[in-house]
Amino acid sequence: MKKVSLALCCILFSSQALAEIIQLSTNLSDKMWLALEQSNPESLGAQERSILGATLALEENNPEKALVMLDTPSTQADPLANLLKAEAHRRAALQAVSSVGDYAKHHKLSQQQFAAIDLSEDLTEATVRLQAFADKVDGTAGFPFDILMINDNIYTVFLVDKARSRLFVYQRNNDGKLVRVADEYVVTGSKGGDKTARGDKKTPNGIYRFTSILHDPALRARYGPVVFPIDYPNALDKLKGKTGDGIWMHGYPENKTRRPPQDTRGCFALPNPVLKQMEAYVKPGKTWVVIGENFKFVQREQQAELLTSIQTSIQNWEHDWESLDANAYLSHYHEQFRSGKYDLKRWKLYKKRVNSPKKYIRVSLEDMAIIHDPTPWQDGEMVVVEFKQAYKSSNYSDSGLKRLYLTRSDGQSAWQILIEESL
Repeated sequence: MKKVSLALCCILFSSQALAEIIQLSTNLSDKMWLALEQSNPESLGAQERSILGATLALEENNPEKALVMLDTPSTQADPLANLLKAEAHRRAALQAVSSVGDYAKHHKLSQQQFAAIDLSEDLTEATVRLQAFADKVDGTAGFPFDILMINDNIYTVFLVDKARSRLFVYQRNNDGKLVRVADEYVVTGSKGGDKTARGDKKTPNGIYRFTSILHDPALRARYGPVVFPIDYPNALDKLKGKTGDGIWMHGYPENKTRRPPQDTRGCFALPNPVLKQMEAYVKPGKTWVVIGENFKFVQREQQAELLTSIQTSIQNWEHDWESLDANAYLSHYHEQFRSGKYDLKRWKLYKKRVNSPKKYIRVSLEDMAIIHDPTPWQDGEMVVVEFKQAYKSSNYSDSGLKRLYLTRSDGQSAWQILIEESL
């Protein structure tokens, strides 16, 4: 699969990838045609509608339909529309010459000549505009709702949308902001839903990290040129009793170039050329992988309420910890809490014992990352929070990385700590 594509400068999304998604994923093509037909002339002018429709028709390899879309007064003087028209005529002519068969002895030369003047590389603007329209129709314009805050320890975030059969990749730029750098067709487990048991052929939902990059010749024939394991099962999976392991991002068998959307035993797979491109975006431990269905894409302001609720709960936990009020501090922990060998009952006994002789506690939390889990759990919402913690008390001091899994039963409740890990 080529790197060219629908957003040449910043998105690795090829025409082949778009065609695969249109054909195999969520009937996006029909949605786009319906949106074009029902578009408001005030929001989408006749010229833009013609250009988008013609580009979509060419992506579907239907040059005759593209020419119909371009047969309007509004496109006659537009250079991009005329370039699309030229490409549509070229493809129509190529199809006509191909249909001649052996009747005309020079048709093979004509076919080669028509193919040699492919104008696709000059249509980047059209494909970018079509991708922007597709994002609006399919709800993928904007920023991922679940990525609330990143820190310096995050290099990239991979979003695996099982419902859309799409992989979105975001990379932290020089300004510390995440930008989308890839949008690709992805294959997931042959059974739908969240993974719960070994061998159920489901791809797990949750928040993970790539743990390594493996170039193993013994895996190439079946899994492609490189594989990227994730840390399934994580602490939350284990708490929920999930079993199984060996979940990877991998490629296709060497003899396959196409696969249906649900066709793995629980891993997620990309075409081999795309898989090799993805290696540049993977840093084990620093690349997060969020797996779910129907991710929401929003304007950043729409995250504010959720982010504030999480930050407020963490600040209150920090304040109550420093207050030496054991009951206030321990009220921030969920009844199913786990931390290593501790459940909530043992955690309470442990914390009361170690904190009772202290004269003061000072806690500083810095460089925080917050990722919201897109999958509704039985307990309610879930978020993962990571930060650098500096702890100092009258008789002990420590610093290091910490990870919290927070949960709340509904939008009106405070977040509680379900899992606490020192990394």
